[in-house]
Amino acid sequence: MDKRQELLKKLNLLVQEIDKAKKMVDDEKKRYLNNYENGIEIVVKRLQDGTLPASKGGLIGTMRGISEYDSLASIKELYDAAADVDLFYSRECQEW
Repeated sequence: MDKRQELLKKLNLLVQEIDKAKKMVDDEKKRYLNNYENGIEIVVKRLQDGTLPASKGGLIGTMRGISEYDSLASIKELYDAAADVDLFYSRECQEW
């Protein structure tokens, strides 16, 4: 599997975890997660159309988006999925 496909797989897993988390949080955090998910969908589209640049060691920001709320960061599966996306992108996607 190439790096783009692997990143897409990780992003899709993150979206699944976002959907699970929405069932566990209050309305304010659901709205936040909806906005967060919209941002992830933009990354997915850019990845699919080839406009997402290589990382050059940078991050997408998926961990930061979850860590802004302690209650979201405490959802282990959600945080782990977000961390997996950022770390993979930073370390493995420095070149396409």
